[in-house]
Amino acid sequence: MMKIFLILFSPALLSCWNKQKEISKVEFSDNRIDTKDLILLNKINCTQESNETINYNLNCKNFNVSNTLIEGSDINKYELITFIFNDIEKAIIRKINNEDLETSSPLIYYSDTSKNYVIFFPVNGDHHFGWKLYLYKNKVLYPVGQRIMYWKPEYEESDISYSDILNIYEGNDNIVVEIPAKYVIKDDNDYKNYPNYSDGKYFEKGDKLNYELLTQEFYCIVNIQSVMEKRDYQIMGLLW
Repeated sequence: MMKIFLILFSPALLSCWNKQKEISKVEFSDNRIDTKDLILLNKINCTQESNETINYNLNCKNFNVSNTLIEGSDINKYELITFIFNDIEKAIIRKINNEDLETSSPLIYYSDTSKNYVIFFPVNGDHHFGWKLYLYKNKVLYPVGQRIMYWKPEYEESDISYSDILNIYEGNDNIVVEIPAKYVIKDDNDYKNYPNYSDGKYFEKGDKLNYELLTQEFYCIVNIQSVMEKRDYQIMGLLW
């Protein structure tokens, strides 16, 4: 039977978490990323078992991912996203309010070299709106970053989706999301309305936009496992 329990974060771990968030809050950089030095991840084809608009159930080769929306006793609602791997279960719990946003069915990417998974969640909106990124590494699910991303008017209502245009690369200490520049509005005053959705730094490289998110700093979150009981439901990461 699965159980959900509360994790209490120590000041040291919170400091570690905040350090990563501070490092991530960077916008444009004049430096360039050479994606030739990175590993291009493979997109995994998963089978969708639910056609409901608010719930999904994806069956992938080595795991399953599904979500449930829960109405809270207050004005908020909560999104429970469950990953079931062959050897362990993980969950993401999101509190949906003005500071957090619902997501839709994720895109799954895999590295044949590192054996890591990168999970790309499109943010729900009227049209293409943004994304949240997670990394599954060594049986730990890490939140990597999130961004609001408006698409240009000529593409925002098109049939083109992130799945069609997205490349994701992995390095030793970073993950790079690459999107063709022609789809994206790079600067918009409305981005300021979502200060928590500006993680990473972006680079213009020809006709591409590269969004780099660092990974080396947040591995300290794994220490949370030492204060968790070894139950059949482990929760990592999580409230953004």
